[in-house]
Amino acid sequence: MHVHASDSRLTEQGSAKFFVKGNGDTVLKERGALNDREILKIQAFIKENYRDMYKTWAAKSDRGFYGM
Repeated sequence: MHVHASDSRLTEQGSAKFFVKGNGDTVLKERGALNDREILKIQAFIKENYRDMYKTWAAKSDRGFYGM
């Protein structure tokens, strides 16, 4: 799963992209316009909520987690 997070202008250029691992840790793929403090805050949010994020994504997907 990956997550996009944006700056206050909600622009594609300002958007960061995080890949979420099975344990909730993240790998930052794109930084966007976010600063280090914002990145850390988002990573902490994802770590705290990744299980619910996976469940919501799976419930809305007709192909499961990885299109299988």
